[in-house]
Amino acid sequence: MKNKKLLKKIGIVVLLIIIIQNSFSFYNEYQKHIVNAPTHLREANKDYLVAKMFRNYYSFFIKTFRLDLDNPLLYPFYKPMVYFYKKGLNKLDKSEPLRAMWFHEFELTLYNYSTNGKYGSLAKNYDYKYAKVFINDVYMYLELINKNKEKLNEYKNLGYKNELTIGLLDVYLQFVQVYVQDYHLNPRGFTMRKENLEKVSESYDLYMKFKNIEEWDKEFIYYYKESQPNEYNIVLNPSRGWYSSYKNYYLNILQYSSFILFYQIANNKFDCIKSRKYIQNINISKELLLDIVNKYQVSISNKILLNKIISYLNIRNVGSKDFLISENPLKLEINCK
Repeated sequence: MKNKKLLKKIGIVVLLIIIIQNSFSFYNEYQKHIVNAPTHLREANKDYLVAKMFRNYYSFFIKTFRLDLDNPLLYPFYKPMVYFYKKGLNKLDKSEPLRAMWFHEFELTLYNYSTNGKYGSLAKNYDYKYAKVFINDVYMYLELINKNKEKLNEYKNLGYKNELTIGLLDVYLQFVQVYVQDYHLNPRGFTMRKENLEKVSESYDLYMKFKNIEEWDKEFIYYYKESQPNEYNIVLNPSRGWYSSYKNYYLNILQYSSFILFYQIANNKFDCIKSRKYIQNINISKELLLDIVNKYQVSISNKILLNKIISYLNIRNVGSKDFLISENPLKLEINCK
């Protein structure tokens, strides 16, 4: 009897702690996202706050226990999160760049948690239909962020400073990484599979999208280097080693530049002069990535992984440091003297 009373008291105390914690958290979030928000965002942000409360619990279980996004046990958190996320999203203008930041918080980051940051198997894990919508949204929001990078930083400078308006460079690079790894929508997964590389060499749509991403990358990084030098120097600091945005940035460049050349060579569109920037991208990226491996403590498995990626993407005669063994199934080569 005493044990039952004790358990009841403990249960009440735990419940009160949760209520107080949530109330305190909601008050802080309300100050950040309603009181300090521009007037045109406040109505949508009311739904954002509710969605965020459910998202906190949902993400905790995904991140802690590596559960799939669609695990039925998480429905009590997932369903209301999505309901209020979509409800708030519908109140934002289609051109509002914070739509991309909401997507990052409620979809892309959760995908990252569920895979422990290992991309490339989106369609394998969640099916083609879901993956196609997701990856199209990633591309759409990449363009939206790049077009509105000044506006997002203006929000921050005007006092709307929070998780949606800070760390934008890191967020942008993650969008690029996900697209470059999961573009293929192949249920069998693995970015470097032969059929995926063949798809890159044949698809004009993918070719144009990778060319656009290459241009957006240059614009975005240049903007940050010039206007936000502190954030640029922190995020793209080579001393951060293997598990860093610096490494991901150059790996992204290596992959999408290679994919662009795959299409050009396979479709007789390669030009030694006009395509030179992609060759330079590849050679610089390879050198810097290998430099990370040599300078910092990188595991044997990650060294092997990098060498495999370079080998799969290898185009003969692209650089003076060609890998002797190429595993590129397309067997592409160029001849620029």
